[in-house]
Amino acid sequence: MQVYLFGYQKKKNSTAQPVLNTGTAFDMQLKDNTSILNPVLLLNQSTTGMPSPFTPGYYTYAYIPKFNRYYFVTDWEWVNGLWNCYLSEDVLASFKTTIGTTTAYIERSASSFNGSIVDTLYPAKTDVEISNMTIASSWFNVAPSGGCYVMGVVNYQSSNHVGAITYYAMTTAQLNSVLAFLFGNNIYQAGNITEIGEDLFKSLFNPFQYIVSCMWFPATASTYGSSQTTIKVGYWDTGVTAYVMTAVSDVRFLTGTITDHPQASTRGDYLNYAPFTKITLYCEPFGEIPIDPYYTRNRKYLYAKVAIDTITGSATLRVAFRESTSGNYSNKPCVEKTAQMGVPIQLAQVLSDYSGAISSLTSGLTGGIAGMITGAIGATVQSAIATQAPSVSTNGSNGSFASYVIEPALVVEHYKLVDEDKADLGRPLMTTKTINTLSGYIKCAEAHFSGSCFDSERDTINRFMVDGFFYE
Repeated sequence: MQVYLFGYQKKKNSTAQPVLNTGTAFDMQLKDNTSILNPVLLLNQSTTGMPSPFTPGYYTYAYIPKFNRYYFVTDWEWVNGLWNCYLSEDVLASFKTTIGTTTAYIERSASSFNGSIVDTLYPAKTDVEISNMTIASSWFNVAPSGGCYVMGVVNYQSSNHVGAITYYAMTTAQLNSVLAFLFGNNIYQAGNITEIGEDLFKSLFNPFQYIVSCMWFPATASTYGSSQTTIKVGYWDTGVTAYVMTAVSDVRFLTGTITDHPQASTRGDYLNYAPFTKITLYCEPFGEIPIDPYYTRNRKYLYAKVAIDTITGSATLRVAFRESTSGNYSNKPCVEKTAQMGVPIQLAQVLSDYSGAISSLTSGLTGGIAGMITGAIGATVQSAIATQAPSVSTNGSNGSFASYVIEPALVVEHYKLVDEDKADLGRPLMTTKTINTLSGYIKCAEAHFSGSCFDSERDTINRFMVDGFFYE
């Protein structure tokens, strides 16, 4: 029978077929006691038309039209003046057409893939790329002199008060003037008091009992009010003007941009998510905030909302992302944290000492903010010390201005993968496809080849499809 022999190179797990007219046709005999799957052919070297010299080692591949199958040549053997050609069927080439029309669930493919599927085939290296991105915030690096003080006072303000308390937003200079009035001689003279002397009056009267809170915020005073009026403390009008608080809350924003994993464009979008990407927002006073990278899917722009309670100083940070630098606040927050954003200011107050124990007022302001409110206080402190009954107590506790000098940052850690071999190992696809719509390396999650063939051929084809083969 006629057999085509080729000097042909191909992979064992490939459907590639040689072009028929590139082979050499030989008249060969089928040896007795042989099979279709692994036939042995006999070739008489003296046959007419044989190439001279005949070099059997050149011929490594065969096609037998009578069997309609392709074969690998496994060996040539010279026996009694005849060449014995041993063949082993190449099932992938023999049934290429039927394999191509087979539909299967494709696990990996070189020609088509889904970049959002995590590829666990390649391990990550210790080569970590860290990006430290500065983010924009309206409160960063606001010096105490650039912010404002919100003071809650019990008084007789006719409007814009919360219960019996009126809140004023004022500058450092305005706060200095209020303290100068409370510590100075003006408060005694303003009352037209003649029955007792000034020293006894200061011993008995505690003006700070009318001040319920004082807190610093990283905002201008005009942010919290639209009109100014004189500050009233208890029964007294200090004559110092400040903004009357009309806004009991303030909203600020953090903005920034998340960078993509450096290998995401070539290896797959899955690298932009855990465990290959780690995102941490460092934002005082809220601290260190881990962010699940999943929330950045198709939303790379940080747009975090900070709602500040201007009465208590408590703030809530709600981190979200949006698709572009423009647009409204995202309603899909990924994390929420609370912190004390207002800095409580510790003001000294003079209390009556009915037991006769005398102590001195050492400072108008104490703690970490000593010296920030200056000017008139220096002189009035000396005047207060001169009185014979002051005792020092504190209202509130000091916060920290350090939160406003530490730059907010968005730290993104990208863990890089080892080099890939897409041609030989493919990438994840995980969907049902017809084989001939793909090319190159293909690995099926499960195969159920149903071509017209012998059972052992079917098993071999299924095994190749599951283990991975090349459709060429």
